[in-house]
This record gives sequence, structure tokens and C-alpha cells, in this order.
Amino acid sequence: MAVAVDAVRGEQPQPSYRERWLDVQGLRAVAVLVVVLDHVGMPGFPGGFVGVDVFFVISGYVITRMLLRRPGRSDSTQSQGAWFLDFYAKRARRIVPAATLVIALTVIATFELTNFLRGARVLPDATSASLFLANFHFIATGTDYARLGGDPSPLQHYWSLAVEEQFYLVWPSVVLVAIVGAARTRRVTLRQMLVGLLIAIVAVSYLYSIMLTPANGVAAFFSPLTRAWELAIGCLIAVAGPWLAAKIATSPVTATILGWSGVAAIAWAVTCLDDSSRFPGWVAAIPVLGAAAILVAGMREKPTAPAAVLGTRTFVYIGDLSYSLYLVHWPIFTITAARIGDDFSLPVQLLLIAASFVLAAAMYHAFENPIRRSHTLATRPWPSLAIVPVSIAVVFAVAAFERYRWALPVPLVQQLF
Repeated sequence: MAVAVDAVRGEQPQPSYRERWLDVQGLRAVAVLVVVLDHVGMPGFPGGFVGVDVFFVISGYVITRMLLRRPGRSDSTQSQGAWFLDFYAKRARRIVPAATLVIALTVIATFELTNFLRGARVLPDATSASLFLANFHFIATGTDYARLGGDPSPLQHYWSLAVEEQFYLVWPSVVLVAIVGAARTRRVTLRQMLVGLLIAIVAVSYLYSIMLTPANGVAAFFSPLTRAWELAIGCLIAVAGPWLAAKIATSPVTATILGWSGVAAIAWAVTCLDDSSRFPGWVAAIPVLGAAAILVAGMREKPTAPAAVLGTRTFVYIGDLSYSLYLVHWPIFTITAARIGDDFSLPVQLLLIAASFVLAAAMYHAFENPIRRSHTLATRPWPSLAIVPVSIAVVFAVAAFERYRWALPVPLVQQLF
């Protein structure tokens, strides 16, 4: 497979390596499963929140591979703009409709199934989530990320989606600037330029996370600046992909060791960290590097044992559902906790997990995938991009209706900065 970005410099294409999306989907499954098990209070998974860190690494990796494999060899401004327009249109179809549906239904369910006081608290959460500013909103309100015992917002989990969306807004533009710069100079290649930039991002962001975590744990947990290095690790793997794949191809033992080390690192973080850990801080490197090791090990043509397990049908299907499952599980858990208390028995835990899977599968097959795969929208980027303002308007309309209905003197949008 020729790497399109090398053509920008007129260079010989880098050595090709096979697409390996199955094990990536399987890793998504692991990430969402540990998050769900932690959130429901299942014993043995106190550090399941690190699944979000695994998601960040995967997102950086997948998005950067997409950006580096642009079709066509034209580097004209018009072709560059058309490709990036299509890129953002795909992101809009992929993320916004499902997120909006869950926000709207969560607002309604909170009012109908709990009480108007909880409903009043969720209104600014909903509007900030629709604007992909939930992380800044929860920093401003001093939200402490925890399990159900702290009576959290049913939309609190949207903080991580906000971080990813902020990444989608910034990183593709950086790559585009790098592509233009690489096309105009012969001193460094595009990949060399991006590697240097990403190493700097990783170093600065990780050090900032270490410094901020003991001083302001809330800001450290939700800030995109303390999480940027996790996404950048995934980006770095994608940029260095051809070189890493060539190294892994000649050393099956190294690939196997990397794969099992990654599994062990994530397992340690899930079982040994908990809500009292100063996270993210330095310790976030353990699950992040674990995810990175699994991704690198998965670049072999012949999969290692961990990659083969992650690529099985069950793991891949759960990975396919992972976005919908992540969206729906937390509102189900928090609203149920508000109704019956948060000390779930094992049968209740299993029932809630099953309900989350059923609703996630229904949303994935009946709503998320039809919009994402729509041929009509795929051939028309502007209607796809219009999904964003329409979705924001829908959430604000639902929030305004509930505020008017209950005569609530609460702002729909709180000051974030």
C-alpha cells in the first residue's frame, strides 16, 4: 500500500503493511468493558476508568492513519480542502447523531424518572456536552470523577468525548500544515516533521499532567492539555508505523513480548488503581503504554496471541458497539442509582450491564450505523456537517422545554472559562 503523504515529497513510498483493524476493534472492546464494569461497581475492576486512556491512544492512532492515507496524489489547495471537508463530514456522521440522541433522552429520563432538582442540574451538563465542552464545564463546576456514590451527572462521561472532539479540531489542521510544509522543503520528510512535533507534545503534556495532578486533580483529569500526550502516543505509533511494522516483522519474539506486556500493563492498571489514585499523573503512562504496545504488536502480518484473541468475532463485535455502549451505559447506571440507590447487588449489576448491551446494540444497528453508512450523506459533505448545528439546536430545544415546563431559574449554559 503506497503511503499518500510520501508522494507529497515525491519520495519513494514507505514499505507497506497490512491493515489490522480487527485487533484494534478488540482493544476497543477491552477498553469499554473495563469502563462499564468499573462504573457498575463490579468487584475486581476499581481502575476500569483507564479504559478511557486506552480509547485515547486508539483514537490518536486510527485518526492519524486516516490522515496519512489520503487518496490521490494532488496537493492542490482545492483537493486538500475537499478531502478535509469529507474527513470532518465523516466524523460528524460517526459521532454527533448518537451522542445527541443519548443527551436528549437522558435529559427527559432524568426529569421523568428522578426529580426536577436532578433535572435542573443536568440541563447545563447537556448543553455543554452538545457543544463538546463538557470537560471544561466539569472543571468549572469542580466535578470529582467517581463512581455512582457521588451522585454524578448522568452526562459526566461526555467529558472524554469532548476531549476527543477537541483533538479532532486541532490535529487534522496540524497535519495539513505539516503536509504543506513538507511539500515545500526537502530538508525533512513529513513523517520526520510529525515525529519531532509529537515527541514534543508527549513530553510537555505528560510533564504538565504530572505537575497539575497533585495541585488540581479535577482540572488534571478533565483537561485536554493533560490528555494530549495520550492521544499523541497513538499518533506517534501511526506516523512511525512503516518503520515499526518492519521491525516487528523481523522479530516475532519482540512482538509477542510487546503484546503480553501491553495486556499485563492494562490489567495491572484496571485491578490496582482506584478512585484514590492520583490520576492521571505519572501513573497514566502504564495503561497508555500498554495500549501502545498492543497496537505495535498488532502490526505483524501473522498476529501474536493477544492480537489473535482481540481479533475474534466476539471482541470485534463488542468493539463495534463500543461507542454506543459507552454512551448509554452511564445514564442507565446513574438514573437507576438515583431510583434505587447505588449499592447494586450482583443480579442488579448483571441486569444493568445486559440492558446497556441491548440498548447499545439497538442504537448501533438502528440509528448509529444507518446514519454513518448513509450513501446520501456520504456523497454530500455539507448536509453531513449540518448535523452538528442541528444537533446542538435539538439539545438546546429539549433543555429549554424542560426548563420552561418546570419553571426552573437555571442557566442553560454556565460560564466555562
